Formats: sequence, structure tokens, C-alpha cells
Amino acid sequence: MKNASCVLAVCVSLSACSLLPDRSLEYLQAKTVPNIETVSTEQRPIKPLYAIPTVTTASENTAQLIQGEGRKQVFVVPAPRSVVIAATEVSINPVANNASKPDMVFDGNSYPLLHVKGNSIQVWEQLGQALQGANVLVVDRNQSLGLYFIEWIIDNKKQTYLLKLTPAAINNVIAVQKDDDNLVESSLSQQVLAKIIKHWPS
Repeated sequence: MKNASCVLAVCVSLSACSLLPDRSLEYLQAKTVPNIETVSTEQRPIKPLYAIPTVTTASENTAQLIQGEGRKQVFVVPAPRSVVIAATEVSINPVANNASKPDMVFDGNSYPLLHVKGNSIQVWEQLGQALQGANVLVVDRNQSLGLYFIEWIIDNKKQTYLLKLTPAAINNVIAVQKDDDNLVESSLSQQVLAKIIKHWPS
């Protein structure tokens, strides 16, 4: 039954195709129509969006053709002219960065400190000069950490202490320390700082 149904369906489809008209050659009967004529109108001139400026180059600055034609042309580019800079006198007014005379002050714990106004680099150099003038032996120093390692004699014994320079806005603070974390006693600190003030370079 299934085979008979398939055969019947194929026969019906083939007969339906034969019932459709054949129009494959109808294009041969198409009529030719005249071309469309356009009305000529005056066109506005086209202006470039970014105009290229006209540049005139002196003849001595243009490349010179020495041989060849077309794409095989060989040019010589002129050498650039030397630039002459007129010598002028420039006066430079140095800015005064000298540190002021240090003042001894006391913090909230009555510990003595030195306040010095000025450029921290200049204060560092003047502190070294003050120690030299006071004959205080500098064992070592570290400018990046703001430390002078000094030798101080107490009861005929040599002790090494730290002078810590801390930049703070305009005022630079100088403190006497036993080590990185501990300060020396107030009386000894006052002796050291008073000697620094006395020999501070003017």
C-alpha cells in the first residue's frame, strides 16, 4: 500500500508540472523604451574641507634633478643651512637658600629640639659645618636618612649618638638620640644642641 501511495503522489506532481505554462522565452517580446534624459543644471563648485596652503620654496632649497626620467629620476637634496644662535648675556639671580640660625625649643615632654628654617639640604650642610666648628667628631653620616653619627665624651668615656634631621614643611627639626628609637636624657641633649647653636655658620 505504501509503494502504491508513493507512485500515485509522483504521478500527480508530474502532471501538475505539465499544467503550468512555459514563460521562459517571454523576455524576447519585451519592448525597448527610450533612454532617460536628464536636465542639465549648474553645479556648485566643490571646495575642499581642508585646503592645502600654497608654499613657495626658494630655488636653492629645492631638490635638483640630476638624471633619469619618470620613476627612475634621481634627485639631490640640498644640505640644510647652519643655524646661528646669537650670543646673549643671561643674568641669573641666585635664590638665597641659607638656613636661619637654629632655635632651641621644647616639645610636650619638655625634651629639647632645634628648629631651623630653610632648605633641608642647606640645613644638612650647615649642621655638618657646625659640628666641625665645635670639634665634634662625626663618625659617620647618612644624608638620605638625615643622620649624623657623632662621638661625645661623658665621664671620660666615648659614646656614639645620633643627630636626627627631620624636614617638616618650613621648619627642620634636629634631635639627639641614643639610637633609632630612643632619645638621650634632656640635660645631655641641651649640651649638644647649645654647642651646635654656638658654632652654627652665619
